[in-house]
Amino acid sequence: MTIEELEAKVKYLEDKIRSLEDIDQIKELQRIYGYYLDNRMYDEAIDLFSEDTESFEISSVGVFKGKEGARKFLTNMKNNALKKPEWARGLSLHMQLQGVVHLNPTGITARGRWQCWMCLNQTFGKELRAIWGLGVFENDYIKENGKWLFKRLRVNIRFMSPYEDGWLKTPFINASGQSQADIPAIGDMTYPSGYDIPLHYKHPITGK
Repeated sequence: MTIEELEAKVKYLEDKIRSLEDIDQIKELQRIYGYYLDNRMYDEAIDLFSEDTESFEISSVGVFKGKEGARKFLTNMKNNALKKPEWARGLSLHMQLQGVVHLNPTGITARGRWQCWMCLNQTFGKELRAIWGLGVFENDYIKENGKWLFKRLRVNIRFMSPYEDGWLKTPFINASGQSQADIPAIGDMTYPSGYDIPLHYKHPITGK
């Protein structure tokens, strides 16, 4: 092996290690976001977003523009939680599952797809109800000063159903209590509409 070949090999390995480390950091970012929601650490969740965040989008609510939009949504979640009596705050579980992450060749941006399985307690008037939920994320990330942050968060709520009914009987029950989005939600994208956010990646074998 020549010196040039050795240098090329070392560079390849350095780039490969850097890519693997970046993907690990992005997966950690997404999972930490889920844990922050679980523990109602909304201020900490806001800090996971870039100052240049494009949007924070929830299919059942709408589009919130920029980091201030993310702040608006998450702060409203915080305020709603604080209004409830302690007994009503209950369970909050947002599992971040099946992550598929791809880096842009520049190594500065990336995209990721996740399933979010939710088990929640929600109050409706004075009634506390158990809720099942499923959402699909297609997110954009950006690396700033060596740290990965959310650039754009998008989640399509597939269903949000009372435990006793399930998604066949009651596919969606509005439990968000959210403030008005910058762009309101358009249409019903929940089960059984068949809609899902398009995959950001091509088939790994066929390339189609």
